[in-house]
Amino acid sequence: MKKLIKNYTTDVPVERTIAEIQSILSQNGARGIALEYHENGLIKDIFFKIRLHEKELPFRLPSKPANVYAALFAGMQYEQRLRNERMKKAEAIAWRICKSWLEAQITLINLEQAKLEEVFLPYLVMPSNKTLFESMEQNHFLLPDKRAS
Repeated sequence: MKKLIKNYTTDVPVERTIAEIQSILSQNGARGIALEYHENGLIKDIFFKIRLHEKELPFRLPSKPANVYAALFAGMQYEQRLRNERMKKAEAIAWRICKSWLEAQITLINLEQAKLEEVFLPYLVMPSNKTLFESMEQNHFLLPDKRAS
């Protein structure tokens, strides 16, 4: 069975998709939005804050173009110029997928089919600067033991 990869034909530049994501977030309650970059200048994450129950909660939405690249072009040999073009295409696809996911999740929230915290909780940035998901994954998905010793 072939893997479904949404938006694999996109020609939308990353910058436009990022602007669309920022617009979606700002129109739906984000109080602040920031971008984090890789050393190579590519956008790594979008950070945003949302006010919920009198607290501002920080979230980090990542993009993983290397995984998209591997899924689409794994095992293919390219000259460096073509490899760079393919990586740029993977980056555009990865961010377009994030935008589609974000639109679907915000639709669920706006229709009260899900709560904001229910949808974005894995992306909550913890004091360690890791997301809740990354923290849980590091702990093998075990909840901290709260019992007194």
